[in-house]
Amino acid sequence: MSAAYGGNEQALIDPTVLHPFLLFAQRYAFYPNESSFERIAYMNAIIIVETGEGHLHMDNRDYPMKAGTLVYIPAGKMHRWRAAQSEPMIHRTAYFDWNPRQRPFVSEGQFFHILSLHSAPLSVYMDEEPAIRIEPITKIDNLPLWLSYHNRFLTMPGRIGGADMREAIRLRGEFQVFLSLFLSNTSKDASNNGDPRIKELLKLVASQAEIEEQELVQYAEQIGLKRSRFYALFREETGLSPKHYMTRRKLQRIKCDLRQSDVTITQIAEKYGYSSIHVLSKNFRKHIGLTPSEYRRQSRM
Repeated sequence: MSAAYGGNEQALIDPTVLHPFLLFAQRYAFYPNESSFERIAYMNAIIIVETGEGHLHMDNRDYPMKAGTLVYIPAGKMHRWRAAQSEPMIHRTAYFDWNPRQRPFVSEGQFFHILSLHSAPLSVYMDEEPAIRIEPITKIDNLPLWLSYHNRFLTMPGRIGGADMREAIRLRGEFQVFLSLFLSNTSKDASNNGDPRIKELLKLVASQAEIEEQELVQYAEQIGLKRSRFYALFREETGLSPKHYMTRRKLQRIKCDLRQSDVTITQIAEKYGYSSIHVLSKNFRKHIGLTPSEYRRQSRM
């Protein structure tokens, strides 16, 4: 199952086209034994445990929380918090999109979907994940440094994106400095691990408007990687097979076209090499959970 609720797969965003957008950031103190509902968020979350203890239930595991724990929860990931009785947690939170999205939300609570409700979350409002492998749980050493960075973009409760243009720009700038620190500590791509040849191939993929799996295999052969070795290294680096990776990348581009342009779905099918609109619709629904028409309609509500 992917990060998305119900197994619908999110298309990966090329890191070179990211424009991280801060929605809101707060300091939240839990009550003793406080427990949240099992929920998902439409946006991504970075959480620092400032003080106290508790647990995070995610990925069918219970993660113990204590001061200095750094947590990343991608959009669509099911999770539930539980605070300790004696020393309940205090969280520093930052909720954001990797790329700005339009949603008809006016309050912070609307960005969360409680899984006990009968209605399903709307995938069209779900942020998309970047092609970056981020550790969900890490331990930070210099907690005061992290808190000082977080203090610079704390927002008033109920205020989304900043009160005016100047404040919004300042908050986003401060958040992006914090995000850079976060990625340097949690992103596997930030380390020196992994085969540099795969990293170069991923850069090639990011630089191309369209590239097919077979072309990628041919490039790998040109730099001395046999097919079986290439597939193993690619999965190790990205967590996906080349075919799966390229499919998700193509779907992300199709979703952008559906949201941001008025070209017909037939034209989109032709643009991305589908033999017919029916083949595109079947593939899109399989991975996204909606037909292209449904996705376009929901994205413009």
